[in-house]
Amino acid sequence: MTSYVTWANKGGIGKSTLSFQLALKYARLNTNKKVIIIDMSPQCDVSRMLLGGGHFNGEQKILDRMTSNPRLTIYRYLEACVNDVPSGRGWPDSLSYLIEPNSFRDENAEKLPDNISMVCGDFDLERVTHSLDNLPQPQPRGGRVPSGAHYSAYLLPRTFLRKMVEDFEREYRDVTIFIDTDPYYSVVTTHLGLLAADRLISAYSPSSQASQYAVYRSLEFLYDPNYGLVQEVNTQRAIYGTPWFDSLNNIITTPNISVANLYMVVSNMNTPQAGRGQPPYSQPQKLHRQSQQEVISRINDTLSSLGIAHDYVHDYLWDLKRLGLICDYNGFDLATIQLGENYAEPSDDGNYYVNTTGGTPIQLSSYNARIETVTSKL
Repeated sequence: MTSYVTWANKGGIGKSTLSFQLALKYARLNTNKKVIIIDMSPQCDVSRMLLGGGHFNGEQKILDRMTSNPRLTIYRYLEACVNDVPSGRGWPDSLSYLIEPNSFRDENAEKLPDNISMVCGDFDLERVTHSLDNLPQPQPRGGRVPSGAHYSAYLLPRTFLRKMVEDFEREYRDVTIFIDTDPYYSVVTTHLGLLAADRLISAYSPSSQASQYAVYRSLEFLYDPNYGLVQEVNTQRAIYGTPWFDSLNNIITTPNISVANLYMVVSNMNTPQAGRGQPPYSQPQKLHRQSQQEVISRINDTLSSLGIAHDYVHDYLWDLKRLGLICDYNGFDLATIQLGENYAEPSDDGNYYVNTTGGTPIQLSSYNARIETVTSKL
């Protein structure tokens, strides 16, 4: 059982597409495992794709989940935690928020792997951040027989998503969980994702220095012993020791939380180049290869300064270009695309034919091979 959080402290580098493609490829490579995707981004891009993409009204299906009774989204789960855990009503049932995307996708949409489940995102997710950030800090327990609530108002909300992850791990014998996040570090829901997963997948673009700098900065945000998230968690633990109590004087059983370990860094959206005497798609273009080497060097320097071993994986993916747009719009992964077939796309004619000749066959096979190579390392 393993859990991954995909986080890049910079938007626009294909993070949610990466989460979606990796999770579905992982599900195809591991048909005996349960694969769960939790959408912790208020943009809900992963949920939109899982529920059918733009062509099959994925956004409307998110809205349908938001207006259903009960509201089966991550927003409602977190809201229930805020309202019920400190007050003594207990933890919400995590399993009740788990849905099967194939049950909600349009009948004409391509079917996703049967072992995929999801916790749907919610466009209102940012509404709950105020409640998570402003949970009242209880007064110290006093009296001859101490009573009343006792917990860290900072740490308790940050255990909520980890509780859901552990509930899923208890329910399913062999499960792998993928969490997609908001790019902004200062948002509490991002913290929940980073503290809920075992392993961190970060990403950058070889053409964007800003996204590369964001990787180095994110490592400091997470692991710096003086001001990083790891320091915040340790400080709060020291101040507010366990056991914790709710307002009814019941012990609150919370999961242990820790910052996800850096496991993989992906150079995303690379341009291919044929090496001398080699076929197309044998390597990224020279400038992108140089960028990757520079990023690896800077990551290693940053990790060394933080006292962390260099035991992460670095790999790369191609820029999916038009085929990536087709996947996004139709709500399926690259493995679904077949040569000689027509697929909807958001263009004037609304149709894209996947050629069986020219460069398309090797392009499609190379894209799939690269994603499989990266996914096989998870």
